[in-house]
This record gives sequence, structure tokens and C-alpha cells, in this order.
Amino acid sequence: MAKKKRARAKGAKKPARKPAKKPAKKPAKKAQSKKPAKKPTKAKAARKPARKAPPRRPEGPPPGPPQMPPEMLLMQGLFGFMLTKGIGVAATLGIADALKGGPLYYTDLASVVGANQRALHRVLRMLAGYGLFAEPKPGTFANNAVSELLRADHPHSMAGMVKMICGESHWQPWGMLEHTVRTGRSGAHHAFGEEIFTWFQKPENKGEWDVFNDAMTSMSLGQAPLIAASYDFARFRKIVDVGGGHGHLLKQVIAKAPNAQGVLFDMPDVVAGADLPGNIQREGGDFFARVPEGADCYMLKAIIHDWSDDHCRKILRNIAGAMDPGGRVLLFETVMPEEPGPHPAKFADVNMLAMTDGGCERTPTEFAELFASAGLQLVGITPLPDGWTNIVEARKA
Repeated sequence: MAKKKRARAKGAKKPARKPAKKPAKKPAKKAQSKKPAKKPTKAKAARKPARKAPPRRPEGPPPGPPQMPPEMLLMQGLFGFMLTKGIGVAATLGIADALKGGPLYYTDLASVVGANQRALHRVLRMLAGYGLFAEPKPGTFANNAVSELLRADHPHSMAGMVKMICGESHWQPWGMLEHTVRTGRSGAHHAFGEEIFTWFQKPENKGEWDVFNDAMTSMSLGQAPLIAASYDFARFRKIVDVGGGHGHLLKQVIAKAPNAQGVLFDMPDVVAGADLPGNIQREGGDFFARVPEGADCYMLKAIIHDWSDDHCRKILRNIAGAMDPGGRVLLFETVMPEEPGPHPAKFADVNMLAMTDGGCERTPTEFAELFASAGLQLVGITPLPDGWTNIVEARKA
């Protein structure tokens, strides 16, 4: 081993010494005298690759999980409806409620919720694989942070919203999306022969109407505290929640404005079911015909996106005519970005396309134009931390 090392060393010295001696000494001396000249040269050489690097990066696949092959991205989209319906079944069966006390083996869980053992196992295995439930041991299922939101008693329960999206009121119209895209008429018209809110009001569809109103309350559970904490409601003396459902948002807002009087305004059968404190009065009516007068704040959460511009103008003109001169209109809506790219508003917008005749998610420019056509003026748009809700504020023009 020693001999080999010496042989290598000798062989390395001969070629290394002759070329290295002269070039090494001369540049070394020059380098000492030209240090200031060499430093900027090195700096420039270092900067050039850094500047050129960003354009060399590959553009990557369309929005989705990083580095997902196009085929997998497409299949994920195709499987989406299976996942949606599976979540709906879990909510309807009350799986998350049954797992509140802890993990259960699928056979025991099936007995609790009244389901076929093997079928339930297969659906929950799919949902757990996607991260919507936990599967600590094969065949044993438990709640996680996501499935907890399906519990009916969770403070931010989304069970109502899930049941609505996966119920007949949405499932049937969405099945008609091709007809909607071809004709421009809502899926509800193709599925039910009439506009969705007219269909909801039929006695035979009361169950679906109740689900819809529960879904609106479900959505408010998470949004209402955020909205109430994100705006100064204490400056108002009378706050009207137009289309306020069961009053969950208004109760949160009035708690932040103890000197204000609240008015819950919605269809008579809706406000009749609201549990309200003494400083909130209920008033039934049709916002296309009139709204309560004399308030300095009118709130509308997820109302304007349900209707066409013509319908929205009627609502907003009624408000403009009824409100105090210095009052405010506050819309709590998803806002469509002006620029291309992925955004949840684009999904919500297509839901409006499928479900309503003329409903849509609007850009800031479209909100400004809509307000102007109703005698109002856009004051500003404030995005809230949930990444979904915005406060769209207007005043009299």
C-alpha cells in the first residue's frame, strides 16, 4: 500500500509542478496588486447565473399537487365527484358524530349508523386515504381535524353545507351542466323545470329548503365571528341583516355593537325559526319588494351572488332608498380576481352558473358598476383572513 501511495505521489508531482509553478506564481503576484479589479469581476460573474436562473426553471404542470403527472391530475379531477358524494354520505349517516367518543372498527360503526358493513368500510377507506378521516389501524376509523367539522355539534360545523351540496337540490342541477353550458340556462331549469328558489318553496321540497337554510347557518358558524371582529359595527345605531336566515351572523355583529338595534329580515317562514335576543327584532318580507327603512347599516351575506345584475339592482335600489344618508351597505361575498390563475371564487362561480339564472361571483370592477347602477358607490373591499370572505362596502352615491 505504501509503495502504491509513493508511486502515485511521484506521478502527481511531475505534471503538477511544472504547469503549476509559473502560472501559480505570476497570477498570485498580479492578484495581490489587482485585488480591487478581480473582486468586481468575480461579483459580476456570480450575478450573471443568478439573473439567468429564473427563466430556466420549468413552467410545471397546471395548478395542482407539485410535480403531479398530467394523467394523475386529470384522474384526480375525474374522481372528484366520488369524493364529494362520499363526504355527503358520511355527513348524512352521521359518521363523525358516531366517532365522537373515539375510534370504532367498521363493523361496530356500521351497527351504530345503520349501514352495510362492507360498503361502509370501502367508502371510509377511500375518505381516510384522502385525509378526511383517520384510520389508525386497518378497518378502524376515527375523527381527525377535517372530519370533526362534519359533527352536528361542532362550533364550526359544516355538516349543513355538505348535506346541501351533496343533496338533490344541487346534485340534480349539476348533472345538467352540459345543457347549462350549451344553453346558458341554469341546471335547475333543466332538472326541475323552474328556478331553484321557486322549486325550494314548493311544499314537497320543504326538506331540501330546510337543508338549504341549515347550510347557510352552517356557513355562518365559521364566517360570522371573523366578520364581527373585522369591522367597526359599534358606530351604527340600526343594523339590518337582509336575507339573514336564522340570524347567526346578526347575533355576532350585535354583540360587537351593544347600543345598536338589530333587524333580521328574510322570508317569513325563515325568520320565524330564529332564536333571537331582545335587541334583535324579526321582520318577514321580500327584499325584491322592500327592506326595513331608516337603518344606517344594511348587511347581505352571500345574497348578491345568487342573482343576476337586474335582480341585484332591485335589491340594492331598495336599500339605497331606505337607508340613512350616511349609511353603509356591507356585502360579505367571495370576490372574483381580475387576473388569471387558480382561486376558489372560480369554483363558486360555476356553482352559481349551475344553480341559478344569472347568479355569479363578481370582480371588483363588476361590483363598482353594479353599485353605480343602483345609486350607490363602492367604498372599498377588505379581504378577510379565511381567504374566502370579503367585506364589500358601499355608500350612497
